[in-house]
Amino acid sequence: MTPSAEEDALRRRVKAELRTRMRGVRRALPAEARAARSERIWERVLARDEWAGAKTVMLFLSMRTEVDTSTPAKAAWNAGKRVCAPRVTESGLAVHEWARDVVPVESGSMRVPEPPEDAPLVDPGEVDLVIVPALVLDERGARIGYGAGYYDHLLPRLTRATRIGVVFDFQLVAEVPETAGDERVHVVVTDERAIDVTT
Repeated sequence: MTPSAEEDALRRRVKAELRTRMRGVRRALPAEARAARSERIWERVLARDEWAGAKTVMLFLSMRTEVDTSTPAKAAWNAGKRVCAPRVTESGLAVHEWARDVVPVESGSMRVPEPPEDAPLVDPGEVDLVIVPALVLDERGARIGYGAGYYDHLLPRLTRATRIGVVFDFQLVAEVPETAGDERVHVVVTDERAIDVTT
C-alpha cells in the first residue's frame, strides 16, 4: 500500500535522524576496533559461495569511518577477479575498473575516493557481486545510505549481481523505514553475523 504524503514525510524524517545518529556512533569507534570489526566482516564475505563464484566484483572505496574495503580488494586481485568501483558523474554512478596498480583519487564535493576518470568503464550487467555501503541496515535488507540515492539508482542496473550490504553490527536496526525508490540488498553481513534476506 502506498503511504500517504504525511507517512512518507515521517519516514524521511526518521531516516534522516537515523543517518545522523549512525554517523556519530560510527565516528566514535576507535580506529583499532574499526579495523578488527572490518576484518571479521570480510572473513564472512570471503567465505561465501557468491564471492567464490564471482568473476567481476564491485567494491566501494572506503572513506573515513566506513568498513575498510582494502582486504576484499586484495583478495579479489589475488584470486584473479576483475575489480570495479563506482565513480560519481552528473547522471549518477558509473562503474569503472579498479586495477591493483591504480591509485584512487578523491573527487567531488564529498571528497569520495574513486577510480580515476580514465579508468576503463565496466558494463553494470557484467558485475556478479556488489558490496554495498550503508549507514543503517535491517534484517530484511532495507538500507539507509548517505541520502543522495546513488546506489538506489545503480543497483537495478546491476542485473545479475548479488548485493551484499556491509555494516558494523551496531548499525543493524529492527526495521528501516522505506520510501519510494529504495533498493534492498540480498545479504546483510556484519562483524557478528551474516543474514540471507528472504523475500
